[in-house]
Amino acid sequence: MDDAEMDKVITFVFRNGNRFFIELFTLDDPMPNSWDYIRVRCRTSPATDSNMALVSIKSWLANCIITHGLSDGLCNSPEFPPLPLRVVDVGLEDGVVRLVEPQEGRGKYVCLSHCWGGVHLTMTTLATLAGYKNLIAWNSLSPTFRDAISLVRRLGIRYIWIDSLCMIQDDIRDWETESSKMASIYRNSHFTIAATHSPNGEGGLFQATPDFRVSGESPDGEQYCLYFREKIDHHIESTGGYDSRSGYPTAVYYPLLTRAWVYQERMLSTRVIHFGRYEVFFECHSGVECECNRISEEDAEGSYRALIKIEHASTLSYYDFGRAWRYYSTLHYRCAALWRTIVLCYTSLLLTKSTDRLPAIGGMARDMAARRKSNYLAGLWEESLLDDLIWVIAPASNNKRPRPHPRNAPTWSWASVESPIRYWDEILYTDREGDTFAEDRLPYKHFCKVENCEVKYSAVDEFGRLSHGFLTISGLVMEGVLEYGVEQHGSTESLSYCLSFLSKRIAMWPDYLIGHPGPGETRSGTRVLCLRMGMVQEGMGYHIRDSLVSLVLKESTAFPGFFERIGTIVITAKPPPIDPLGGIFGDAYSRTVTIV
Repeated sequence: MDDAEMDKVITFVFRNGNRFFIELFTLDDPMPNSWDYIRVRCRTSPATDSNMALVSIKSWLANCIITHGLSDGLCNSPEFPPLPLRVVDVGLEDGVVRLVEPQEGRGKYVCLSHCWGGVHLTMTTLATLAGYKNLIAWNSLSPTFRDAISLVRRLGIRYIWIDSLCMIQDDIRDWETESSKMASIYRNSHFTIAATHSPNGEGGLFQATPDFRVSGESPDGEQYCLYFREKIDHHIESTGGYDSRSGYPTAVYYPLLTRAWVYQERMLSTRVIHFGRYEVFFECHSGVECECNRISEEDAEGSYRALIKIEHASTLSYYDFGRAWRYYSTLHYRCAALWRTIVLCYTSLLLTKSTDRLPAIGGMARDMAARRKSNYLAGLWEESLLDDLIWVIAPASNNKRPRPHPRNAPTWSWASVESPIRYWDEILYTDREGDTFAEDRLPYKHFCKVENCEVKYSAVDEFGRLSHGFLTISGLVMEGVLEYGVEQHGSTESLSYCLSFLSKRIAMWPDYLIGHPGPGETRSGTRVLCLRMGMVQEGMGYHIRDSLVSLVLKESTAFPGFFERIGTIVITAKPPPIDPLGGIFGDAYSRTVTIV
């Protein structure tokens, strides 16, 4: 009997379709011999603010610092790092909470990662700054802030960095300057406290974690002792996706992990202590732990995503430890594919302000730029630009929105749209064999050439908000006409889009709601260019296929003579090879275009 069959879960299905799961287990107590299929589990602490939970937290921290810091170096962090410009003094001696500016001091501090939510949040403004340096009233703090400060006090740490308190929220220059430092702030923190189960500040950190004990004697006279609890979900990296059995578990159980700003906080922090609904769990650059000891098991669907944090740290360590020269060509691609995987995950998350599309991942970009030594171009990289440009929005996506106005980025960047994007070379595994990377690059070809690419930023550097940007690129193009159509799906209808090239027609994948009235509207009958970009091969065995990807461009009304990207076409050959000069490109011609 395999592990999946041995996992005993009682499922309740409600009339509205919701499901409720209860797992039963034993603590390896005396059990009837015929019940040996019952799994042995760990009980969690009675509450996440209990002494038992605190012991687990201290143990995880100590093990990471001693073992991971010394063995592989991935979890090295300074003992007394430079303090941020502002930190909250938790009042270890006098109980007074205040905002301090350490003047380039050093010391141990922690960060708080939390959902702002739609409720009142204590924040520093130009009007409150002076008063907060003397006292931040305890009753003015949200339950999450109070719980975090209480935990830091119990651990004997003096300082905590909380974004809404340590950045002046109505001073745009201060906000941009301090938010640009997030990479170093989170990386240098001793650890980050994550209010993972709370949708807003009222949720706090701490929760009771009940289970129920049932004991007795079987009909055969054997003693038994069973425990029952609501099944602890471990969808910590499903990016809010749908699961056929449990709906949208990340959004339900871990709302913090659905937020785009939190993604880089989590990835950059050396160590994160998550306060979940029924347990505390821990992740660092080298591993993941939880109180019930199940977080890394195979039945945690989508758990491979939890390794992206580890993959991120491990890949960048090749630069840090001076090993990049040994695997330069492989590492060059691996790091580029890692970034595209990060973008894929990040764009699936929720963002309140569209203008934060680039700033909310700017810390990770800045951190990577220090290693890659490549120009960062509106969410893409100069050294891998041809690969980075072939992002697509899946045609089945129901998350398309109108193009933001004013724009967040030039149209050739994924940051110009608000939908989850897709690349072809997402990293799925982090296994390595010895000192070599386990995954090879998929077969590919590029069919165009980047002549020039520039961006102009409006924030303090290129990792924040942009003013504008352009891309000049040469390749084969084909002229066509955009046509709208209607597709029938059962009792519902939906718009479809295709391009007409003389006697040929082919489906187009739009980047956004191109028919929505406004500056981004593109009507049926619009003349377009189809720019052939590249081919990538994917799949294994009998499932191998080639995909030829091209960009669909229309002439810009705002910038005459230039073009805007509005979508892609993907031509697939299964089995390969694909003919890059056949089909619609039979009568193509070379052209240089500038995309804005």
